Amino acid sequence: MNRRSESEIAKANLRERIRETTVQAILDAAEEVFADAGLHAAHMGEIAAKAGTSVGTLYNHFEDREALLAALMEARHAELVARIDAALVENAGRPLRDRLRGILGAFFAHCEAHRKFVLIVLQREVGRYHQTYPQAWAKKTDAMRDIHARLGDEMKTGVAEGSLRPEALDLAPTFFLGMMRALIIRDVVLEPGADAAADVDRLMDMFFHGVGPHGAHREAAA
Repeated sequence: MNRRSESEIAKANLRERIRETTVQAILDAAEEVFADAGLHAAHMGEIAAKAGTSVGTLYNHFEDREALLAALMEARHAELVARIDAALVENAGRPLRDRLRGILGAFFAHCEAHRKFVLIVLQREVGRYHQTYPQAWAKKTDAMRDIHARLGDEMKTGVAEGSLRPEALDLAPTFFLGMMRALIIRDVVLEPGADAAADVDRLMDMFFHGVGPHGAHREAAA
């Protein structure tokens, strides 16, 4: 390889690093503006200003607001799934309770790191943004499916190891995911500032033992 080729590669690598840095700055700014202003009121100019770039540069990377929101959804989705996968690797071979606890820890850590993003996701749930932002809605749906699939795999293993009743398998992933999301909604909407991570053990107890009096399920069955 000659010096010219090495120089061209170095320049290309530098351009790519600059591009990645710019895109990350834009995504971080979009997260702030979309959360604070609302999806419909957020302006690309405000996002560009917060990112420290020009509107023209922003449009060089993202065609419109829909594309920017979709990219933000995809980036945060990838980060969340990476956290969950790392937790699963760390807890591989441990009982189901430990594996699910690892998933919860990863999920809550991600939500704490991106509380503004949680606000954006909640905005989408209370309105008809699936019609206005179909690309972004699809990215959000993909994230839900990925998490649900991972929970489903863990629940199947839990049945095999005797930690979960076989008849509960079809509902267990959905139920557990709903509990996760409910705590985040509580912390962001109902009781802003609450700490979901502090309730991990309580959530685990409710999942494995229910909320009724001990032995109530036996009496009902009888």
